[in-house]
Amino acid sequence: MSEILEIDLRGIPMPDHLQQATKAVEKAAEGNEVVLTTDKEIIIKYVPSAAAKVGVKMRMSMPAEDVWQIKLSAGKNQ
Repeated sequence: MSEILEIDLRGIPMPDHLQQATKAVEKAAEGNEVVLTTDKEIIIKYVPSAAAKVGVKMRMSMPAEDVWQIKLSAGKNQ
C-alpha cells in the first residue's frame, strides 16, 4: 500500500533543499504519493525532468505567491 508523504521544504537552504527534493522524487518512484511544497523556483525547474527520468508523474500548482506544490506519484505522465 502506498503512503502519502507531505514534504515541506519552505525555508530550508540549498543544497539541503535540492537533496530533499531529489529524495522526494525517489520516494515517488518507489510507489509513494508525495506532496512536495517549495519556495525555491529552481526546484520547479528541476523536479519535472528528474521525475520524467524515473517514470514519475507530477502535477504542479501555486497555492500562494512564491510557493509551489508538486504532487508526485508512480506512473508515466499522460
